[in-house]
Amino acid sequence: MTELLTTAANNWRAVLAGLQPWWPVLAVAMALEVMRPGKKLHWPTVIGNIIYIPVGLTLGMTVLGTALHTLQGHVPQDLLHFRQWAHTPARQIGLWLLYLACFDFLYYWLHRAQHQVPWLWRYHMVHHSDVNVCAASVGRHHWLEEGFRFFIITGPLIVLMGGAKDAPGWVLAFIVLNGILMHWNVALRFGPLERCIITPAYHRIHHSIEERHYDRNFGVFTQLWDHVFGTRYVPRPGEYPETGITQLPHLRAWALLAPWPLVWLDRRPSDSLPGSEPATMEPAKKG
Repeated sequence: MTELLTTAANNWRAVLAGLQPWWPVLAVAMALEVMRPGKKLHWPTVIGNIIYIPVGLTLGMTVLGTALHTLQGHVPQDLLHFRQWAHTPARQIGLWLLYLACFDFLYYWLHRAQHQVPWLWRYHMVHHSDVNVCAASVGRHHWLEEGFRFFIITGPLIVLMGGAKDAPGWVLAFIVLNGILMHWNVALRFGPLERCIITPAYHRIHHSIEERHYDRNFGVFTQLWDHVFGTRYVPRPGEYPETGITQLPHLRAWALLAPWPLVWLDRRPSDSLPGSEPATMEPAKKG
């Protein structure tokens, strides 16, 4: 027990140090949400999200850290020799752009699975239970979720190109800033980019409580894979729906953080997705 607490304390300090440069960015994003909100902020959830960011990261590192480190040690790395190929500055840029492109593709399929596989949805519900998605929602993921991501995103990227090891700072910055942007609760539109990248309005459709928006907009960096696989929904001007999971009050939603299902609301079957079979579950009350 003493060793576990020591590990948790060390992880807590490491998480706080890693988050330090991002708090000012989040503060600016939230200030703009106050000045030009897309929807009025729900402050109890916002504060809960901010507190949970370091707590969730620390829990995940403490519980999963050793297992994930061991798994990485047994996974073959860079089988396609991209690291050897990227021996010039220009090729290094190409390597990491390719990394982000592969991440975009793999994340699309993980995200789609999280909505179609009931036990994955049980953990993904933590993210969707936010009653008004905002910049602080970026870290609202179940603390065990990184374990699932390893097998669909992290592991395959290690095998293909060595993973994120030695990634330049701009790659991490892009991923974090993109996460804040896509959840940003602001009354702003981005012109032609609304049909290309994951803007706040585009991703809000994914979190919508309106049934016509269910199982749409799974992309993380671009709208490409939503377009290719028929899950793309481009919001109309002024379309900015409410978010959350119906029948799940925001305080009860925090029970979803347990490592086992204390709360279970069936996900609406993805019978609207291309290639999906008619489902037998009751329609979910989701948003």
